[in-house]
Amino acid sequence: MDYPSGFSALMRSRKRPGPPQRVWFFRQKFFLEEECLRACRQLGLEVKEWEVKEEWDAAGFSRFLSDLLAFQPDFFFCINHIGFDKAGRLTALLQESEIPTAVWYVDNPDFIIKAYPQNVSPWVYLFLWDRHYLEDLAAMGFAHLAYLPLAADPKLFRPYRTPPAWKFGNIEQAFVGSTWTQRVEQQLARFQKEPEKLEAIEAAARAFIRSPAYKARAGIAAAYPQFAGLPLPEQIDLEAAVLWRASQIHRLESIIPLTGQGLQVYGDPAWEDLLPDPGAYGGRINYNRELPAFYQCVGVNLNVTSLQMKDGLNQRVFDVPAAGGFLLTDFKEALLELFPPEEVATYHDLDEAGAKLQYFAARPEERRALAARARERVLGQHTFVHRVQAIIERLGAAFY
Repeated sequence: MDYPSGFSALMRSRKRPGPPQRVWFFRQKFFLEEECLRACRQLGLEVKEWEVKEEWDAAGFSRFLSDLLAFQPDFFFCINHIGFDKAGRLTALLQESEIPTAVWYVDNPDFIIKAYPQNVSPWVYLFLWDRHYLEDLAAMGFAHLAYLPLAADPKLFRPYRTPPAWKFGNIEQAFVGSTWTQRVEQQLARFQKEPEKLEAIEAAARAFIRSPAYKARAGIAAAYPQFAGLPLPEQIDLEAAVLWRASQIHRLESIIPLTGQGLQVYGDPAWEDLLPDPGAYGGRINYNRELPAFYQCVGVNLNVTSLQMKDGLNQRVFDVPAAGGFLLTDFKEALLELFPPEEVATYHDLDEAGAKLQYFAARPEERRALAARARERVLGQHTFVHRVQAIIERLGAAFY
């Protein structure tokens, strides 16, 4: 990934004053890219979309440089550092060219960037969907960091005039989400020939579920004393396996008992094998085509958050109310920063979840009133337009 001598100086000489107006968007058909692109365009930004391949080849990089020179972006934007190479060559090019990059992390950044400090740059602004990762990334050397929670896209998640009960039925209570079976199997496959590590992963995962710690490292070290001596990439692989296995166990333990009182479950087909009553499995629900309508056909939509965000807020917190549905979610301190108590229904443990599912199922008027207040809040403060606007303002203050 070499670039011609003088290229960076030419880019600097053409830099425009004023607030950022042109954004180069790296994309890989990943989660939330479409929502961010729509928000950029709604805000009047001129957008250059660049499809990222698995590897940069010489021809692709040459075309990239040519397009970069022609488009003259004011900043780069991507999710989870998509598009950046591990060696940090692109980071160096953009730094020398004085082009800022906004990276919005919506997954655990430790597993993506921690082993690649070459991508630390004063021209990179990291936005984190969970504030607990800010300290670690500052310690890595990133100078520009901000907490930026997830959001809703009201063009996608909006109420239907008549919810399509003809398609989904009228469902009293439901959960939509993955078992993470495929993800966990992929993580564990790396250790199939190392039974001692597999045993440690299982032990550390079960300990992490009930641990107040935000990271699983201490639990892994306790279960696998050789952990501290492993190279950093191997430590990260082990920690990722523990986190995903812990999240899977936690989700199954949170969902399966509630199916005994009528909770319907939708998601990947692994649910059908894992649920004691296969009839509790309702099938797959497509996120873009079906989920916005589905949420409106459910009396109480249940949320169980992944353990990679022990105090972060996932998409359901914003999508369900944006669609006009009612959400019952596991309690997070971060909720009360974004929603007053009268706009969110929460539970703290399995018993409370079961009791509140029954309580709200029997009180449709109370549900509708709370859902309406929550939707008003989301539309007023928590859309992707609000989030992209915050990114632009931060970049403007830091670099323009």
